[in-house]
Amino acid sequence: MSGGIYKCTDAQGKTHYGDRPCGDNASVIVPRTAPRVDTGADQRRDKTQRLLDAMEEERRQEQQAAQEKRDEAEKRRLNCQRARARLRKFSEASSVYHVDSEGNRSVFTDAERESSTQEARDAVERWCDDS
Repeated sequence: MSGGIYKCTDAQGKTHYGDRPCGDNASVIVPRTAPRVDTGADQRRDKTQRLLDAMEEERRQEQQAAQEKRDEAEKRRLNCQRARARLRKFSEASSVYHVDSEGNRSVFTDAERESSTQEARDAVERWCDDS
């Protein structure tokens, strides 16, 4: 037989393998057939990949939502600062005035000042969390 795999045992009891018979006591080894390929493995691998992709997308969306929440909190904080500064201006200044396009000042009337102060209070209430 040519092209097979031969197994021989020498006088010392040592086993040898080769592609030629090594003596009278050589036996032919018949390799087993390779195991069948599991066609379900590809499906499981694809399902696992889809699951991993879905988890990655979910994590990305959670990170995006967290960033949007941080951005909104920063926007609220800045708007609160502006609203409080404006309220302080209307509440504490001895006089408040407009500046027209030519740079001329005109002092607020009492009604304008009260209206602007109320608008500033409303803005503080909207933007600032004093809880």
